[in-house]
Amino acid sequence: MPSNQSVGDSRDHSEHWRRRLIHVESEGDFGRKLTSPGYTRQDMSVSARPAAAGSRFRALLVHANPFQRVTPVPAYGLERLRTAAESTGAEVEILDPYLFAEDAIEAVRAAAERLQPHVVGLGIRIIDDCIVVDHPAANGHGPIDVSFLLPEIRELRRALGEVVPEATFVAGGAGFSACPQECLEYLDVEWGVVGAGEDVFAAICAGRPLQQIPGLVRRGEERGIDAYQLIFAGPTQRDALYAPANSFPVRTRIGCAMQCAYCTAANLMRQHVNGDLGAVLAEIEQTVESAKGRGIGRVPIFFADDEFNLPDEKHSIAVLRGLVERGLADSVMWRAYFNPTPFSAELAELVRETNGLVSITVDSAAEKVLAAAQKPFRRRHLDDLIALLTEHGVSAELGLIFGLPGETDETVAETIDFVRALPPKIEVAYSTGARVYPHTPLSRIAQKEPERLVGAEDPTFLEPVVYSSPCAPRELARRLDEAFADLPNVARVGVSYRSGSTALSEAYRTVLSPNGKTGWAEVLEDAARPGDVKRAAGEALAACVQIAVWHGRFDLASVAVKRLLAEGEVPAPMSRRQLRLAHLAYGGLALADRARGARLRRRK
Repeated sequence: MPSNQSVGDSRDHSEHWRRRLIHVESEGDFGRKLTSPGYTRQDMSVSARPAAAGSRFRALLVHANPFQRVTPVPAYGLERLRTAAESTGAEVEILDPYLFAEDAIEAVRAAAERLQPHVVGLGIRIIDDCIVVDHPAANGHGPIDVSFLLPEIRELRRALGEVVPEATFVAGGAGFSACPQECLEYLDVEWGVVGAGEDVFAAICAGRPLQQIPGLVRRGEERGIDAYQLIFAGPTQRDALYAPANSFPVRTRIGCAMQCAYCTAANLMRQHVNGDLGAVLAEIEQTVESAKGRGIGRVPIFFADDEFNLPDEKHSIAVLRGLVERGLADSVMWRAYFNPTPFSAELAELVRETNGLVSITVDSAAEKVLAAAQKPFRRRHLDDLIALLTEHGVSAELGLIFGLPGETDETVAETIDFVRALPPKIEVAYSTGARVYPHTPLSRIAQKEPERLVGAEDPTFLEPVVYSSPCAPRELARRLDEAFADLPNVARVGVSYRSGSTALSEAYRTVLSPNGKTGWAEVLEDAARPGDVKRAAGEALAACVQIAVWHGRFDLASVAVKRLLAEGEVPAPMSRRQLRLAHLAYGGLALADRARGARLRRRK
């Protein structure tokens, strides 16, 4: 799992503790294979199409993730469910209300009223943002800054229930699967699927009685996390709505071979299943082909595995070799979570050859803390990996959690010394304090050490509670900010729901509106505005360009490139020459679109 242990599938999410990657960066993104796809509302998404008349079964899959407002990512889990249900003949619609609607509640009401689904699936990717300290100073939010998202999701569920009271509600997703019975009770939902839901959802759409479907859990039962499904399906059919502004997730395996004390994956007891290599590579190949058809030269991929190189590196080496053998190495850039061991020179060379970024889930450099956190490596493995990555020129970033069990002033100092000795090219993101999630080993430690806890008075740990040693999270954050003040490659973790920029979700809504020009300049200024410390202005503007290009809005892309050129610095490895050429190209395509539109109007 990512080192900030957010409840959510590890794709993404990831994303909370790392510096964001620059995803619009290759010369191909601005100068190669620019096409002008037809731009109509219906072309945007398979899931936007109305239910076919007389269809036997209708299902509405809702991406119940308020964090989409801050960090938009594809609804990958729901895309996989819809793909699995294709053979049943069911009409399945995906709705992402927090991304594509100003008013999420009204959006779900309208969709449910129109579709009248038999089943409503709630995809709960995360239950909070896991940002323990957004601001080291006291800011009126209490001792921690974690934003609890389930209250918003509960309002969404209530609104849907009012519109389609006869529908069966089923909850699922990575966040839900970490604490299923607690979520069912909190959200007033009767059924849930724990873990991979493809087979379960296909059985629901085929009309099988819910009581007879393995993998479903019911509210009030003893079964919960022990019902976890480790099933791997074939290539995912992606929704055309999502641009790769925050990468395309691809799962190559499910489960985890570790049992880190704070991590929700510890509940799996080291169970894991590898995906079929051919299916994984086919999904990547399809994703690259589709993205290139929309003008994206180098496609960003996130391997959404808990750890890409566990339980051994054979599978990851096979995946990367497959990229090379299929001629995909120059067409992708990718990122994945790695354990410090095993990691051979062969794997390092393949990572470099295929444009990979190694995100190392370290947590601490102190032996005492590593042992208490149940990490399957020690300091020597970490030092060896840093030397290996440096030798082979592999890009890397590193995640730390200060304040875990066993942490003392001495171990904090030890990890600070380790960070200060790192090569400056390695970016480091750190958190202070660890979110305590239900059923994890850390939850059992927390019950024995209540003096180390801050946050909600919730004995179940569903609401945000944080463990922090040897002092409170804010105090620890202030100490670390001072210790790392002179290191530009080191920063506190992630993007907060409260303070993160909403520029990219606003970009989506503007691009998809009938008159996308209205408000576009304001979106670009919001993207360029200082404040989002995890995404520089140039990176945010480049992401806006990509969203516009993805949806064929070359008029807006041209404006966005012009605004990007006004920045003092442009994201590497872009050049101003490439951006000027892109500005001309997008402007020309926009003129061609307007001319074609005028001809069509004259014919009418």
